Amino acid sequence: MILLLLVIGGVAAATSYVAGRRRDPRRLVHRTLVTLFWVGAPSSGIVATRTEFGSRLAIGLAAAWAVHLGALGLVMWRTRRQPGGRRAETMLAVCWPNAVWVGFPVIVLVFGWSALPTAIAFSQLMSGPFSQVVIPGTAAALTHRRGDWRGRLRSFATNPYLPCVGGGYALAALGVRLPDGMISAARVVLLWSTVPAFAAVGGVLAVHALHIDRTTVRLAATRLGITSLPLLVLRTVLPIPAPFVLAAAMSVGMGSFQVAAVYRVPTDRLAPALALSTAVVLAAAIAVAALRLL
Repeated sequence: MILLLLVIGGVAAATSYVAGRRRDPRRLVHRTLVTLFWVGAPSSGIVATRTEFGSRLAIGLAAAWAVHLGALGLVMWRTRRQPGGRRAETMLAVCWPNAVWVGFPVIVLVFGWSALPTAIAFSQLMSGPFSQVVIPGTAAALTHRRGDWRGRLRSFATNPYLPCVGGGYALAALGVRLPDGMISAARVVLLWSTVPAFAAVGGVLAVHALHIDRTTVRLAATRLGITSLPLLVLRTVLPIPAPFVLAAAMSVGMGSFQVAAVYRVPTDRLAPALALSTAVVLAAAIAVAALRLL
């Protein structure tokens, strides 16, 4: 099923890209993403009830935060002589943590269904606040715009995932088990939302110029390795969950374009980096699934 899902998602992305070159898809893309956002909240909360809490999860989250903050600091230091807008674009292309629509099916493919709650924990407790608070705040500082840290914290605190997933964690901590049928349905919703999400990726890319050059390859390669490789090394000495390493290697997230639009960050390198990193992750996941079928 996962292989079929990924193949259909790839086809949906290609189809929406071709269609988007002929007609502006931005309104439809926005509606699609808003719908997926609200559908994903209760589904994530239901699956989160199967989360296994312990020192392993806590250490993994602490390590992920440390590595991502370290990666952000490294990128800021290496780009210190570049203009603010260009530095912000590099940061969005390299440091944006994306672990949901691409990450969930890939993690399930590699580690099985039992790893999905761990993937949700990474998404909601690490990449969520990092991408909603830290990254926009840094972009604002680089482009000399008002940071509005309170507004971003308020936005994160009032997003529907917080009560939904928080409620799921509370049930898990209390040992309350929801019916298996409900868990299975929520899993299916989360994974199959990948298809319209990929279609949205194609629509977003259709309105941008895609020039895959040496710079794009370097950005994509850095994006895929700057956080996952340190976590892989740390995993030799710390009990970091394996799905965290894979989640950290996902492609650039589409939310980076929203931040770029708000702070008028250029996207001539960001768009190709999103396209290439998504293609690499998708191709690798399909190859793994195909090999397992042999």
